[in-house]
Amino acid sequence: MGELIQLEEVRRQRLARRVFGPWPRRLGYRPRPEERFSQLPDQVLDRLAELDQAATLAIYDLALGVRGWGPGEKFSYLEAWAKMEALDAYLFLADQVRFELMRRLGWLEGTPGQAYSMLELARDYRDIMASFRPSFPRLTEGYPGYQELSRRLALEPAAVVRSLIPEALKSFRQRCRQG
Repeated sequence: MGELIQLEEVRRQRLARRVFGPWPRRLGYRPRPEERFSQLPDQVLDRLAELDQAATLAIYDLALGVRGWGPGEKFSYLEAWAKMEALDAYLFLADQVRFELMRRLGWLEGTPGQAYSMLELARDYRDIMASFRPSFPRLTEGYPGYQELSRRLALEPAAVVRSLIPEALKSFRQRCRQG
């Protein structure tokens, strides 16, 4: 049984090297195989949340890499069905990055990025979306305008949370710059 555990660990290490290999060049950081979005340094999370070219490719590295489809640059060369799969995973992962940023600001709770590693989120995103509770992170009273949004939250919580992303990006960047 000990051999099996070691073999699985070797596979996980190899997968992490393949998936996160370009990250030091893209983001200046290489995550550990078991690392979660909730464990990333603030500066790395801030870079990912911006979704600029480097961050987009890094998230595609994750979405494609766990499937053995190569680095993020290979996205445009995938077959149509694979592009759809990669895009779905990418959108889920981009949400998780931004939800983590909002969680650190004290605005959200109940994010999959706290419960699952980045590799697990990328590989099993459909199962995680279907089974994770709550199904969408909850806005907390830690958000400064919570009272004004409370009625809308009851009707359309996902839209309300997503509408706060630009404000969250700005607030988090200011927090990172202040140390």
